[in-house]
Amino acid sequence: MRVVSLILFAMLIGCHPMEAERPTRQPSSAASKPFLQAIELHYRIYLVRLDIRTTVTSEGMLRSVRTENKSYGGNDKGAKSERIEVREGRLTPEQTEDLVHLFAGWDSLSSKPYGGVPDGGDISVRYGNKIVSGGSGVPKRVTDIRARLDELARSLSVMKP
Repeated sequence: MRVVSLILFAMLIGCHPMEAERPTRQPSSAASKPFLQAIELHYRIYLVRLDIRTTVTSEGMLRSVRTENKSYGGNDKGAKSERIEVREGRLTPEQTEDLVHLFAGWDSLSSKPYGGVPDGGDISVRYGNKIVSGGSGVPKRVTDIRARLDELARSLSVMKP
């Protein structure tokens, strides 16, 4: 009986009440947060002479280069009126999380080019290692992503050339 009493006494002394209540492992917030993969968007309309290239790094840095009256060579009369606008900036955590949600299910889309109307816009979006491209026949998710990236880019400051 004495041995049992000594063991119980040793257990009570050795176990601090605060340590018993503290979890041994803190949950990782990084593991529960979705991860943003690198994004590359290229949208163009040849006849309108519009070319937009937007990139977003996995760290949330966005860069957008919008070219209006795009020149298509040295003899192109429109070359002198080409206008380039560059916007750059860091996205907020909420904006990057929004992008991650927009790309949910991205791998289920086809990698084969989608069709479109003649002389319409062409789009190519790479998210991670997967590229989805085509014309006006791309899924609505792709056009929603383009619209959101355009909106985010317009919210950033114009960089001086």
